[in-house]
Amino acid sequence: MKDIKATEAPEVKNPGNVLSPATLADLNSLQTIRVYPEGYEFFVRGQSPPGIYILHAGRVRLCINNSDDKLTIGQALPGEILGLSAVVLGKAYEETAEAAIPCRAGFITRKDFLHFLDHHPEAAFWIVQLLSDRVTVAFEQLSSFRGLPCRRATQ
Repeated sequence: MKDIKATEAPEVKNPGNVLSPATLADLNSLQTIRVYPEGYEFFVRGQSPPGIYILHAGRVRLCINNSDDKLTIGQALPGEILGLSAVVLGKAYEETAEAAIPCRAGFITRKDFLHFLDHHPEAAFWIVQLLSDRVTVAFEQLSSFRGLPCRRATQ
């Protein structure tokens, strides 16, 4: 893995443009951006969270490990944040995140991210939106897996 300089602000998911350009710039300034090879494990299920990763390019496989092999439970695409719930809750990672292909991602330490949230209260609603989106996706996946009807709220 190697450090690289950011030449432009990466696109992070920002539903409803909750975060202002200035707040996004502050978030981007906290990142250490690196390129990671295919197969790199960003974190492992059960590990204490040192921080979050903002995926800029590539695809990350999200897995649950058991004693015999890995069960893929989802994937992360550019703009998504890896390890968000673990960092916010201060609990161990719930899954393993592994680069499915070479990736570029920005890392922000837990301390810096929580400091960012303290100084940007509008980001709390952004976090709620991101985590709510994950719950919705997980429910849709579970519903299709179990053959249950899935309904989406219409606006």
